[in-house]
Amino acid sequence: MDIGRTNKRITFCRYEEKENALLQTEQVLTAVKTVWASVEPTRGREYQEAQRIRPELTYKITTRYHKGISPDMFIKFKDRVFNIISVINVREKNEMLEIICTEKVDKR
Repeated sequence: MDIGRTNKRITFCRYEEKENALLQTEQVLTAVKTVWASVEPTRGREYQEAQRIRPELTYKITTRYHKGISPDMFIKFKDRVFNIISVINVREKNEMLEIICTEKVDKR
């Protein structure tokens, strides 16, 4: 793994239930761990959802191995949020993770 390429700060997040001021439970995106990683776009595509074209970008995020990272989490990078599609433990050596994720882009 080329550590010099892991020059971006990302934060792994997950939704947790918290009570608000009205004692109602709500889903809040909570930070789990902040790490160094490389963020590389791999491809873009468009799909039709409810008769609207939605662009979607796929990214490969590479970081050192971190226990407990799963596809039900999200990644925050700068002001963007990525949905994790898959987490790959490269060569099953617990040294490096390749995370495939998507970012939905809104055209306004």
